[in-house]
Amino acid sequence: MESKRVLLVGASFSAMPIFEVLKQEKFNISVCGVDPDDPCHLYADESFYVDYSDREKLLDLCKNNFFDYIVPSCNDYSYNSCSYVANALGRFVGFDEFRSTNILHTKSGFRGLTEKLNLSIPKVFHDKNDIKQEELPVIIKPNDSFSGKGITKLDSLDNFQRDFKVAKENSRTNTAIVEEFVEGQLLSHSAFIKNGEIKTDFFVNEFCNTYDYQVDFSYINYNLNEDIKRKIRAEIKTIIKELRLVDGLIHTQIIVNENKFWLIETMRRCPGDLYGVLIEKSTGFNYVKYYTYSFINKSYEHIEPLRTENIVRKTISSVSSCNFKSLQIPTYKNIEFYPLKNSGLKLSKAPFDKVGIIFGELVNNEFGDNENILIDKYNLDW
Repeated sequence: MESKRVLLVGASFSAMPIFEVLKQEKFNISVCGVDPDDPCHLYADESFYVDYSDREKLLDLCKNNFFDYIVPSCNDYSYNSCSYVANALGRFVGFDEFRSTNILHTKSGFRGLTEKLNLSIPKVFHDKNDIKQEELPVIIKPNDSFSGKGITKLDSLDNFQRDFKVAKENSRTNTAIVEEFVEGQLLSHSAFIKNGEIKTDFFVNEFCNTYDYQVDFSYINYNLNEDIKRKIRAEIKTIIKELRLVDGLIHTQIIVNENKFWLIETMRRCPGDLYGVLIEKSTGFNYVKYYTYSFINKSYEHIEPLRTENIVRKTISSVSSCNFKSLQIPTYKNIEFYPLKNSGLKLSKAPFDKVGIIFGELVNNEFGDNENILIDKYNLDW
C-alpha cells in the first residue's frame, strides 16, 4: 500500500525530532522552508523551497499538491500558516478555528481573551496616558514576534515613543502591547489535552541569563506547589473550554511569585530549542511524538511519566557579536551537545543567534542553590 503523504512545514534543526516521528510512522515526507541548507531538506522525500510565513504561498502549495496531513514545526509562522490553510481548505486534522489561532498566537488577542475571562494576567495598558508614574516599570512587546525580539522594559515615560516604535518594528503587523512588569520565577506549563481535558502536563523552570527575554536555561520543576498547579490548570481549562480547543498541545508561559501567578502567553505549536527533548530525557515521555500525533490523526491516552530525572537544557548564545571559538563543557553525566555553529563563524548577539544546545544530568542529582549550571562555561571569541 502506498504511503500517505505528509507536509512538514519547517525544515530547521528544531523540526528534526518531528521529522523522525513522521519517518517512524512510514510517511512519504515533504518539507517546506526557504533555506536549502536546513537539515530536514537533506532527508525529505521531496522539498519545497517556499516561504511558509506567507500563508497564501503555503495555501497555493497545498492546493497544487495533495497531502494527507500537514504538520507545523516549532515557530509561530509555521503554526499560524498551517492553521490558516487547514481552515481555508476545510481539511487537515489537529487545528482549531483560525479565529482561535489568532487569539492564542497574538499577544493582544490573548490579553483580550484573558481579560474577558477574568484570568490571572498582568495589567494591560491601552494607551500611554493610562500609565501612572507609580505603575512603572512596564513592559512593551511586539504583538506577534517570538524569541524575545523587540521587547523593552520601560522605566521612564520619556522613552515611551522610542520603545513602542522598537516593538512595532519587530512585529509583522506593526503592532505592540504594553503591560504591567511582573517579577517572579518564569515557568512553562506544557499540557496535552483530549476532549477538553488535560491528560498529561509538565511544569518547567525557565531562566533568561544571556538575553532578558529569551529562555536559555531550563529544567522540570517536580516540586511546584500543588495549589499553584491546580489553579494554573483551572485557568488553562477555562481557555480550552472557551475556545473549544481540539486535542493536542497547549503550551503557556507563566510567572509565579509565591502564591501568585500571571499567564504571560500561550501557543499550540511545539516549543523550539528542543524543548521536547528535555521532557523526554527527564521523564521518558515522548513529547514530540504526542505533539505530532495530533496532526496525523493518531490518538493518545493519559500516559504517566516513566521517571523523574534532573536534566538541564542550556541554549548557548552571546551578549555581543563575536567569532565563535570553542566550548568548555562542564563535567556532568550524560552530556549531549547539539551544535548549530562551526568554529570560526560569526556569531550574532542574542536573541538572533546561538551556538548550540547542551543537555546534561546533575552528578549529585539535585539542583541545590546552583540554578545557573552550564552557564558561562565556554569561549565565544577567538
